[in-house]
Amino acid sequence: MLSLITVVHRPEVPYIKLQAKSIQQYFDKDYIQSIHVIVNDDDSVCDLIDKSWYGNLADRVNITPRSIYGYHDRVTGWDSQQLLKLMTAARMYTSWSMVLDAKTFFVKKCTPELLFTDNKAVTDPQYPQEVFTPARQCVERTFNLSLDRIIGPAGVPFLFHTNTAQSLITDIEALSKTTFADWFQSNVRYPTFLTEFFLYSGYVKHKYGNIRELYTPGQKWDCINLADWQIDKFDEIYNEMRLFKTLTVSVQSRAWPLLTEEQKLKYVTLLKTKNIVDDIEDTLAQLNTVVIN
Repeated sequence: MLSLITVVHRPEVPYIKLQAKSIQQYFDKDYIQSIHVIVNDDDSVCDLIDKSWYGNLADRVNITPRSIYGYHDRVTGWDSQQLLKLMTAARMYTSWSMVLDAKTFFVKKCTPELLFTDNKAVTDPQYPQEVFTPARQCVERTFNLSLDRIIGPAGVPFLFHTNTAQSLITDIEALSKTTFADWFQSNVRYPTFLTEFFLYSGYVKHKYGNIRELYTPGQKWDCINLADWQIDKFDEIYNEMRLFKTLTVSVQSRAWPLLTEEQKLKYVTLLKTKNIVDDIEDTLAQLNTVVIN
């Protein structure tokens, strides 16, 4: 069985309702043990999320405020979301968890056979992009290794091995002589720009000698995201979203307001054909309220 994790803050609540519909549409109930929505905001935002959005999976949903983690938060936004993803993955009772962004919507059946083989996650390794050089170097210094590749898909959905996430936190605290939350927050911003996936990938190699101990290539699914710097490639990326191999689709929050009304309509219409959207006009109106600074 699998646990699902999404970290969300107030402006993203409209995404969660759509994500919930996509999860109930494309997962078998017996495959999901628990769904965790971590509110990276005021505790009151928990009240804006309705478990009934998840349909027959509502009894598996846990809506959790950031405050239960009990650390002093010194970073915000994407930086703090990365920390919460790792800390939540280490708290799971399943062997594996899948972490998502709020804007991540499933458009294809997600099965154990698609994600795993021989108790290993099937994901293709990725070569680190140059922009992440400081993060890679931080991981290499921390674990005294060379990190030439990271665990795919270098974004979400990402599969965490629970026991490994737990030991990552324990070992970082032993190495740094401080809490994991403090250590991560000290490295996630300038000049290090550490990311959760680089840190975890480096630790997997450190702990097991190579990432293939837990992750094997041969990925049969894609996650297609439209970022703000890809607006001029909308048609190309939209066509990729429609391919059979595509498991999840998303439009970056900063990209949404840059789309034309026609492009927005095409994307939401795609979601409707995947039985995620009930009312196109209402969904467009809801997504137009999402403003991420």
